[in-house]
Amino acid sequence: MLGNLNWRQLGKLVAMICLVQAVYWLGIEGPLFHADPGEAPPPVEQLGTRIARLDSPTLDAPYTARFAEAELPFTHCCDTAMFAAEITIRLDDVPPAGLGIISTLQVDNYRLYVNDSLLVGEGSLTPGAGTFHGQKTFLTRIPAGMLTAGENRLTYITLRDGFPYTDIYPPLIGEYDAMRAFASPRLWVLNDFPRYAAMLLGLLGLLATVMVFRSDDWRFAAWLSVLSGAIVANYLYGIELDPPFGGWGRMVAFFAINMFIPVALLGFIDAWTGRPLRWLMPAALAVYGAALAYVVWRLLATAMPEAFDTPTMVWSWMLAAFSLATLARLLWHFARESEDRLLESALMSVLVAAGLFDAAEDWFPDAGFSEQNLLTAAPFLMLAMVAAFLARNFRLFQSQAALSTMLQARVAEREAELAVAYAREQELVRQQAHDAERRRIMQDIHDGLGSQLMSMMLAARLGEAEPATVAEGLQAVIDEMRLMVDSMDSVGESLEAALGTFRARMQPRVTAAGIAFDWRQDDGLTLPDYGPRDVLQLFRIMQEAVTNALKHAGAKTLTITLTRDSDGAIALHIADDGAGTAQSGAGRGLGNMARRAEAIGAGFAVMSEPGKGTRVSLRLSPPEAIAA
Repeated sequence: MLGNLNWRQLGKLVAMICLVQAVYWLGIEGPLFHADPGEAPPPVEQLGTRIARLDSPTLDAPYTARFAEAELPFTHCCDTAMFAAEITIRLDDVPPAGLGIISTLQVDNYRLYVNDSLLVGEGSLTPGAGTFHGQKTFLTRIPAGMLTAGENRLTYITLRDGFPYTDIYPPLIGEYDAMRAFASPRLWVLNDFPRYAAMLLGLLGLLATVMVFRSDDWRFAAWLSVLSGAIVANYLYGIELDPPFGGWGRMVAFFAINMFIPVALLGFIDAWTGRPLRWLMPAALAVYGAALAYVVWRLLATAMPEAFDTPTMVWSWMLAAFSLATLARLLWHFARESEDRLLESALMSVLVAAGLFDAAEDWFPDAGFSEQNLLTAAPFLMLAMVAAFLARNFRLFQSQAALSTMLQARVAEREAELAVAYAREQELVRQQAHDAERRRIMQDIHDGLGSQLMSMMLAARLGEAEPATVAEGLQAVIDEMRLMVDSMDSVGESLEAALGTFRARMQPRVTAAGIAFDWRQDDGLTLPDYGPRDVLQLFRIMQEAVTNALKHAGAKTLTITLTRDSDGAIALHIADDGAGTAQSGAGRGLGNMARRAEAIGAGFAVMSEPGKGTRVSLRLSPPEAIAA
């Protein structure tokens, strides 16, 4: 089974973890949270300390209390307790800016009096309803007006309700400006950093909560939201000094929150792998539930200090065990699955190491391990998420750019193929058009010129070719050839231009026959857009009508009229004033004219009245109808 492990990838992860851990603990955590504050200002001389247990948290209570000399730090266990601690200091001269004092007490709340004048007093000191302002460490200025040269008395009135231990450490007292410069970095870490970190992780948790409903990977978003919420709750536990519960409830909340953080971290890493183990988180939550139940039982049912010390040890073991489980889950994922998120993984390992250090600090309090490492390292979770987001979107951007380039290449290739296919199709259409036109010309030549020339050849062979007949036949052949040429020349031109050509051809023949030629056409007349074949059919109809008028009518005048009817149709009339002997439907010539008119979609009519002439009429569809 070990042969299936990806040792190379695992080695890369371990190397990256070592690098990130070194950068964080040596380059960030140390300088930021444990930097050398420099030389402390000269302390104010503290002559002695007296401590007395009080029955009530008032300033008058110490006057009737029984004080005893004590050495600081002072520790008391294990019940609800109120104490008065009097510290006598001596000043040779009162500094103009006064003194600065940093009180270090592990109590729920306290009051600080300077020469019986209240200096610090926020919240409540009532047992069972006290607040927790005593958990906050800050620099307080003692104005010069509250001090006198010589001995001065500082009196602490303290309350401890719930947690078993009351711890009073010697305060740091010095000239105010020097104390402020000395203590500012440390106070920033204790007070401001948790607020900023809580806001950042709260925002991350809010975004993760939204992702639960908008992302396909809801499990990862859910655990990220839970982990962020647990860490923020721990921050608020320290900086929110007036929770709606006190004493024992505050202790239960402390263990519930702190024991859940490593559980949530394991769940987050398990979901982050993308292949969560089915049994892992149900088992982890079951262990957490059992441990919390045991802690609550110890707090409520057993005596102090074991009721507090044992849950503290349980918390430390859970912190260590779940931190190691988280690290093992991360390493196992890299050993089994293909994974490239090395940096994010190494950044998240900082939280694992912080949890192990916190556990070690509880086990070995004198070993010099720092406290609250998990909370101070929590912003690295935000950094890991930002790094993952940027890396993922950078890869997405690269993928989009590559995809765009590929699509552009495919589009260009497709356009080239379409251009070639279009050219090939155009060439095929052009070739087909040429073939169709060639066949039409051949058919026209065979049916027209060939037939007439064959008739004249047969007449010549039979000795029946009279010169006048031959001349008439040749004239007909020439007319037919001209019609074909004219129809071909009109390709791309208008029907009006074609009719103009016809007029130019026919007018000399008509006038040469002694017949007046009259061409009438309405101004601005728009004629249909006919092709060569339709133009040829129209020419043949007109030529037949003109030829009949020349050969048979005995007319004096031939009139061709082009007008637009009221319905938009174009009316073409070829009329003579001859004998008027033509009859519609009789004879081959009129029949051919009717068929040709039908072929181009035109109406055809012949009107002939003896002694008044003949009129051949064509009714051409209007241009709009042909275009439609």
